Amino acid sequence: MDDEKTRTIKSMYWNQILGSFSSGLASPFVPYFAASIKFNSEEMGALQASQNLFPNVMQYPWGKLSDRLNNRVFFIIFGGVISSLMFIAFIYAKSPLLFISVVIIQSIFGAMVSPAWNALVGDISLPSKRASFIGKLSFYSNLAMLFAGVVFLVYTIIYKTTSVSIYYLPFSVAGIIGVLASVLMLYAKDEKKFRSREKSGLFSILRKDKGFSYFMESQLFYNFFMSISWPLLFITTVDILKASFFQVAMLNLLGLLTTVPFITMFGKIIDKTGTKWLMVISRFMFVPVPIVYAFANSIYDLYFLNIFSGIGQAIANVAFIAYILDASPKEDRGKYVGIYNMLIGIVTFFGSMLGGILGLYIGLFNTYMISFAGRLSGSFLFFKIKEKRVYPQVFSMGMFGGILRKR
Repeated sequence: MDDEKTRTIKSMYWNQILGSFSSGLASPFVPYFAASIKFNSEEMGALQASQNLFPNVMQYPWGKLSDRLNNRVFFIIFGGVISSLMFIAFIYAKSPLLFISVVIIQSIFGAMVSPAWNALVGDISLPSKRASFIGKLSFYSNLAMLFAGVVFLVYTIIYKTTSVSIYYLPFSVAGIIGVLASVLMLYAKDEKKFRSREKSGLFSILRKDKGFSYFMESQLFYNFFMSISWPLLFITTVDILKASFFQVAMLNLLGLLTTVPFITMFGKIIDKTGTKWLMVISRFMFVPVPIVYAFANSIYDLYFLNIFSGIGQAIANVAFIAYILDASPKEDRGKYVGIYNMLIGIVTFFGSMLGGILGLYIGLFNTYMISFAGRLSGSFLFFKIKEKRVYPQVFSMGMFGGILRKR
């Protein structure tokens, strides 16, 4: 491995560690901050919808521009700096309209990072070890978020208050560390230049790549019904179960405790057996979420749910991006990642808006049931997904469990 590539990889690891620590101090708590300043169901739906739409819908134009300019690193740095500074701006945004406006600004610039980052991952990794590399990056990312969760938990114990001001210090620190994480990518270097295929636009890619198109259809259906319940989860946690700041921090922490240990393991499994069946498993693992929230009597019900779903999150962290990078040619990686996140953002925007409205007019329970039914039916769509490259072993689901066959 040459010195430039080694330096790039080290920069990426440090970016993930510090950037994820920054994000872990603030991102999981933004909706709870909103709930604490008395957002209603409809306003929470608008907030969640904005967080779904703008950071995703902007990824296609940013990804396309990144491909055209043959540049990944600049987009990662600039987008990371601006979006990190918005954590500090949250402190001063006290009205719903102003708060959502800051979220949108953060989302637009944050959208610069993901397609460029994932394209860079694809550029510097060998296909045979790509999922393992993604798994390692995700491991350090989630480990840093876990540490941030512990820090926030200890902070809530020391800073004994029921005031919304408890969020001010973590949000400020998150902004400063996020900027530092982005600046460290100055030590990274883009891979060899390549010529972007100008004619391979959104509709051209979806029309010609049938396998990727079906994958997208399955994900869009599933994510629409998954997002219907998202704005209600925070209302159930804060308003119905009356969770304290400590309990909110514990919820985030427990999910990460089961995500972190499994990420690298699933990365290694995917490199050998492929992405399909682990994607199927991860989809079914998120089906019970709205049911548990609908019937939750105490915060402990949510604790157990987060421990369980953390494993599904570990799979999702590796499997979906590995599939997209398998599907995309090098010159179009930014576009593929952008297309994926843009379309997911659009459907989850409408799903979250609908969920907030339904929660207001037909109640939380009925809305949770709609989300459950959609998640369950959407999970079965993933059985027909086909791998985008040949893996060393085939993992097939038989009647009596998984079967591994060497090629």
